[in-house]
Amino acid sequence: MKIVVTEYKQEDNCKCQFCDTIVAKLTEDAMIPSAEECYKSGNVPVPNFGWFCSQDCATKYEKKYDIKFARTSDGKVDYYADGF
Repeated sequence: MKIVVTEYKQEDNCKCQFCDTIVAKLTEDAMIPSAEECYKSGNVPVPNFGWFCSQDCATKYEKKYDIKFARTSDGKVDYYADGF
């Protein structure tokens, strides 16, 4: 088993877990743009973990921490291929 420990910081933005690019602004009750809109624009959500701004950042994160995310048959990290 491999455990990757990251630091939790309360912020006003949802950021890419690899490069810190802002994916969305967080308010008390919403993401702006919404999670669905972020996903449709190419951002990569990983359940119970966070977001990546791109497939490239998801792949770089995997390599850096020697872990593997679930992938679709065409090789993309995508936990919502069947619908968000």
